[in-house]
Formats: sequence, structure tokens, C-alpha cells
Amino acid sequence: MRKKRLNLRSAKMTAALKRASERRAKSCFIVVIFLAVFACMLVTEVFYVEEERWKEEKFIAMFSFGRESSPMPDQFLDPQSSRMARELARVKDDDASSSNDSKKQVFADMIIESEDYWQKVRNTKDKFFVYSAFYDDRRTKWVRVIAAARTRLADKVFCQFHYKDGREPHAVAGINRLIRENWNLKYSAFFILCPIKPPNTGVPSHVSIIRAGDSTIGNKVVVHDNKSKFKKPEGVAVCIKPLHYEYNKVKNLVEFIELNRILGVNHFVLYNHTVGAEVGCILKKYEVEGIVTVLPWQLDIVSQKEIRTEGLFAALNDCLYRTMYRFRYVLMIDLDEYIIPHKNSTLTVMLNHLSKKNPDRTGAYSFQNAFFYLQWPNDTSSAGLPYKLLTLQKTIRKSKFHAHKQRSKCIVLPERVVEMGNHFVWEFIAGKTMMNIPPDMGFLHHYRVCEFGGNDCINTTHVVDRRTYFWKDTMIETVALRLRLLQPVCQNILPFLIE
Repeated sequence: MRKKRLNLRSAKMTAALKRASERRAKSCFIVVIFLAVFACMLVTEVFYVEEERWKEEKFIAMFSFGRESSPMPDQFLDPQSSRMARELARVKDDDASSSNDSKKQVFADMIIESEDYWQKVRNTKDKFFVYSAFYDDRRTKWVRVIAAARTRLADKVFCQFHYKDGREPHAVAGINRLIRENWNLKYSAFFILCPIKPPNTGVPSHVSIIRAGDSTIGNKVVVHDNKSKFKKPEGVAVCIKPLHYEYNKVKNLVEFIELNRILGVNHFVLYNHTVGAEVGCILKKYEVEGIVTVLPWQLDIVSQKEIRTEGLFAALNDCLYRTMYRFRYVLMIDLDEYIIPHKNSTLTVMLNHLSKKNPDRTGAYSFQNAFFYLQWPNDTSSAGLPYKLLTLQKTIRKSKFHAHKQRSKCIVLPERVVEMGNHFVWEFIAGKTMMNIPPDMGFLHHYRVCEFGGNDCINTTHVVDRRTYFWKDTMIETVALRLRLLQPVCQNILPFLIE
């Protein structure tokens, strides 16, 4: 009897252990399933670009350089430096010798004319604005309008086309397509897609966006047709997000423009939300020379509370389409960022080298981010240099690079991109993809304070990187010439030069 009780107790214990083991297995299984589902959601949200309206395959694979790629030997500076000095000197001579009504524009062929500004769509239940419009026939024939509207449940709209040849205006139903990067705020950037259908197949001169069910026309936007206007994209442009908070960093702006010009950039597109008087004066001077295009950007939506950073994503995509077919390459960067080549003397030399790899599939190049924190001490060699140029003062950077798509920035081939984000391309045309550039070829130099506040960032592992000293003499010469040229025109900039 005692033996039977012991056997029964042993059987119960065995059964209990078995049940506990099964519960642990089920718990582990549930955890694994949860993590797998979460990972799938994350990958789907961040790394894959899908669009319900079109079912075609998207190729957004990421390319890297393998060991087989042969590093390109460092190039000596081409005649860029002396050419820059001659250009500045010529502009100075022109200013001295030309009358006010007949000033020459040294880079007149680079000027981007624009009549665009934010206009209201009338009688909508929420704020709804339109800015610019572009003819786009890559997927189908559209007029693609850059807009800002309520993120969810935006008003349905119609597009009314206007023509210069005397044809009667006619309307088609517009498609509201949310620009993906919106930070879940109340308002977002949008594309409004206005299909061009037979028999009205010509490109309209203007388009008006009208709320569905209403006939009130409160806007009329120029339709830009860059494809027919420009024969072949050439040169390099830079797109910069809206300048705000009365931006007035004179030295930083001049340094940014002049260093990028040394690196091969031909033109800069900026959006003026608010700038200070001195920066405004400098930008006007650059505009006269055709180096800069400044577009008005007074969007009546509260920044950061209702929409992300003055409608940043509307500006990026406006600039994408504005430079399309006109420039071969476009940099999407901020004023505290530089894409610096580390094996070549200029961006153009580097891009010519990169373009030989997968030329038919590449739609953009991604460059990893490295922080040069401003709290780190200045380079000792910069103490005796004039103007205290940021890129020569700050030569300590964080050792670890951010991964691609995390604070990275891009150089795009505009006609191969459909939708641009801040750190990566959201959508390419079919068959095009991103090429990831290894940091030994080049990367993003990002000059800023610690990103999370305080000074803890200076304790991170860091290295000295003096690559910008390769262009030191040319930078000092061109900045000095530029500032001497600006002082008679913008007389109040002197205090900014010595601070």
C-alpha cells in the first residue's frame, strides 16, 4: 500500500512537471510569435515602400561596395579653386563697372524662375493649401501638385486645368496621396495627382485645386514642365529645408555655400520661412549671380504642433520635382551638414566614379552620418585662421557612424525618384534603387550640439578627422573674397564676421 502511494505521488509530480514544461514552452512560443509579428510590422513600416494604387514591383534593395571595388586614388584639386577666385573677382568688377539697370548676371543660365507661393483651397472643412505643380509622365500622365492638408480625412478635391491656347478649362477628380513622412501630426504634406486624360492630352499652363462639391476657385498654380524645357540634366544642385526662426548665421551660410561650390555644386534652392536682415541681404546677392534660388514659404500651419518643421516634407519634394530634368544630381542636406568625399577632390569626381557601378539601377546614393559635436574643443590649427570657419574648427567626430536610413542623407538622380524623405528615398520609379556608400568613400559631416541635450555626448568614443583641411587654402581664399564682395552691399554683416 505504501509503495502504491509513493508511485501515485511520483506520477502526480511527473505530471505536474510535464504541465509546467508545457506552460514554459507555450510562453516561449507566444513570445517568439509576438517578436516575429512586431519585426514584420517594423520591416513593413520602415523598409518597404508599397502603394495600393499601383501593384508593380518595387526594387528597393540596398547596394554596397564589395571587396572587388577598387578604391579610386585621391585626385588633386582641379582648376576649381582658381576658377572660383576668378568668378568672384569678375563679379566684383562687374559690380564696380555696371550701372544699376544693366548689371550682368554671371550665372544667369542657372536662375530658377518661380511664381510659386502657398495658396488656399477655399471652403474646406480644415486647412488646405497648395504650393506648386509639375507635369510628370513617368508612370502615367499627371499634374503633380505639392500641397498641405489634414493628415486624415482630407477634403476630396478636383483639379481644374487652364490652357494658354484658348481651350476651355476643364476639371478632373484629383487623388490625395499622403506623403509618408508626417510624424502623425494633424497636418501633412500631400501630393495631389491630377490625371491628364484624352481628349485633353496637352500639358496645361495652370491648375486650380477645388473642393469637391464646390465651384469656388481660390488658387491658380503654374504647371512646370521641366522635361520639355531642358534637354539634358547637368550639374549638381542642393536642396535645403525651410529657413526659420529668423535664421541669421552669416558666416555659416557663406561657408556652406562656398565650400559646396568648391566641391562642385552649381546651384542652391532654399525656402524662406523667416530669415534675418543680414542673411536676407546675402541671399539676394547670391540670387543676382544665379547661384541661389530663394522661394517664399509662408505656410499658415503651426510648425511642430500641427505640421513637421514648417512643412519640411513638402519643401523636399517640391525641390525634387523643381530640379528634375534640370540637374543631374541633387543633394538633400541641411545647412549644418556636408557630404564630404574622402577619396576624391570633389563631389563631381566621386559621383562620376560611382555612376559607373550599376548605372541603370541606381536612383540615389546614401551617405552615413557622423556627428562633429560642437562641444568638443576646436582644432588647435584653426586658432590662427580667419573667420573661424566651422568645418576647420571642428575636426573631432564620433567614431561610430549611424546606419543607413538613420540620419543618413542622399544624393539623388531626381528623375528616378517619386517621393523623397528626410533621410532616405521613400519611393523610386520601377527598377531603380539606393546605393549605400561606404564611409571610406565619403560620408555626412554633421556639425551640431549633443542631440539629446546636455554635454554627455562628448564622452562617446571619438576620432580626429581633418579631411576638410584638404580644401583649407581654397576655402579661406573664396570666403575672404566673398565677404569682401558682400560688405559694401550688406554693410551690417561686419559684426557677424568677427564673432
